[in-house]
Amino acid sequence: MTTDPGTRVAVRGRLAAETVRSPAPAAGPATWGGCTIGRWMRLLLLVAVAATLSGQPRHLGKTLAEWQSDLASSQQIERLLAARSIGEMAVAGRAGAAEAVGEALRHEDGSVRYWAAVASIHLPSPAPKPTGLLREALLDPVPEVQVQAARALVGTSSEPESLRRLEALLGHRNRGVRLQAAHAADAIGSSAAPLAGALRRAMEDEFDYVQRVARHALWTLGERPCPYKECE
Repeated sequence: MTTDPGTRVAVRGRLAAETVRSPAPAAGPATWGGCTIGRWMRLLLLVAVAATLSGQPRHLGKTLAEWQSDLASSQQIERLLAARSIGEMAVAGRAGAAEAVGEALRHEDGSVRYWAAVASIHLPSPAPKPTGLLREALLDPVPEVQVQAARALVGTSSEPESLRRLEALLGHRNRGVRLQAAHAADAIGSSAAPLAGALRRAMEDEFDYVQRVARHALWTLGERPCPYKECE
């Protein structure tokens, strides 16, 4: 894997949003691409109706099956967009998408596994979390995947194991991993209480962003009077 999924990859949905403005001719209706605006609106309405009648919900223009197929693309950016889109469909409660997230946790691309773990954090009830796969992901070769898997397991029977993994990651040699671990600890609120000692050590981290997030997490836990360095 050549892309750090947590700190160097930012994938955004591709929404085609082009607005073409041209002055209307002296006579006759306004046109766009040679067609009247009214005709374009009718065509868009027909497309929307066809998508509804097809019974296959789409996200960013593709069905779940089509996004799953894109996970096999030779282009990493296509795989990442597919992973993000599948995750967004799962969070929205689309049928079959939560299971697709579980499958993505087995993908050979660590960046795909990362976004699958992120989606697992936000799966709505009653969609079951892929807890078995997330426990395996605590030992993923990509440490950023470990961070997100640990966060996803908070609130499950595997929470003690996930907190131990986060504690270890707070001391990781890579500062980006330490920062993600600190953010995860901050995000889980009072569940991070067992990490208070590790977070106090993180306030001495050489990376000032890790320090800031650790201070905020300790403030959330009631361990500091405020989240700022000036409170010391």
